[in-house]
Amino acid sequence: MLLLLWTLITIPIASAGSGPYMWGVGPMVNTIVLPGEHPASFPKATRIKDQDGNNQALLDKTLGDVGFGVHGVLYMKKAQRISSHAWYSTGAGQYRSPNITFEYDFAGQASNGVTLLGGLGAGLGAQRWTTDSAGTLKMNHYILRGQGAVNYRTKKNCYEMGAFINWYLPGRQLWDAAGDAEEERVKGGFYPTLGLEGTVFFGDFRPPKTGGKKRRKKKGGRR
Repeated sequence: MLLLLWTLITIPIASAGSGPYMWGVGPMVNTIVLPGEHPASFPKATRIKDQDGNNQALLDKTLGDVGFGVHGVLYMKKAQRISSHAWYSTGAGQYRSPNITFEYDFAGQASNGVTLLGGLGAGLGAQRWTTDSAGTLKMNHYILRGQGAVNYRTKKNCYEMGAFINWYLPGRQLWDAAGDAEEERVKGGFYPTLGLEGTVFFGDFRPPKTGGKKRRKKKGGRR
């Protein structure tokens, strides 16, 4: 999946030849808005039935997470760009999650320096939850991403606010119940998220000048 995405990313770079149309990199902050408590569902092995017969999660879900990282963009054309996010999230439930994604975006018509964007991407990362009295769940995951944003550009800066959907597809999940000697490999869980993010870019956001001096016609004639 990532190899295919990287191939799509490198095609416009190879065809550009003269360098990027615009570029920038800067600090980013994000947070999960939905579900209110992440994840939507833990694996079945991390739940028990209470006295009423209802499934009760042993782990505390994450509320009020925040992610800090870096966001880079490279415009190869006026209406197309590639981008990458690398961030580390923390939150309630002793939640820890490092991630990296790569995206391809399409930009709408700019008006007074304001541009609308939308794109798709993929990536990978890891997540970990710990509840002292229950245990620890840790997992590797793949990420399918969709994003939309609005930004405002100056010559050397760009300010961007956006929304994203990250669907975390579990890879290997290990459940270490408190008091058990060995970790147990588990399956299941449901990990879609909807969130918001903001980035301040530093770079070169001046579109290349078009046109140039006309070539002079060579004077000559028959001798």
